[in-house]
Amino acid sequence: MITMPRIKLKLRRKRRKIIKFRGKRYSGYGQVSGGHRGSGQRGGFGRAGIKDHMKIKYLKEGFEYGSRGFTRHAQIRPIFPINIGKLVYLALNGRIESTTEDDKLVINLSSLPFKKILGGGQVELPVKLIVPSDVLITKKAEEKIKSVGGEVVKAT
Repeated sequence: MITMPRIKLKLRRKRRKIIKFRGKRYSGYGQVSGGHRGSGQRGGFGRAGIKDHMKIKYLKEGFEYGSRGFTRHAQIRPIFPINIGKLVYLALNGRIESTTEDDKLVINLSSLPFKKILGGGQVELPVKLIVPSDVLITKKAEEKIKSVGGEVVKAT
């Protein structure tokens, strides 16, 4: 039987990182943090420090400081106001439904979302305005309609 002589191989080991840092006082872990153990270098959990040591980072990301409105707990009942001048303008241009009878422009508000008619704008031709019971109309708007020969009809 032939025996092979045993050859001892010497494997090169990976150079340890600590050897690289010999002579460096904190081995790349910084003086303040306390040697990379614990939570020293993190700077806090979550959004901690966004007003002091992380401020620039958060500003660059688009974060805005301060409160943002409030929570409304009441039921929202939208009131859509419109000036009488604008209402007549929309009717004349065909943006809202309107008809003509007896040389008067007839606007029925029951199918429209407007809940309040204000007195702004100019009314230059006679208008017949059919107003449902839930729609409010100001005195100034009524006066402008009546001054040019129009009328306001309160529907029930």
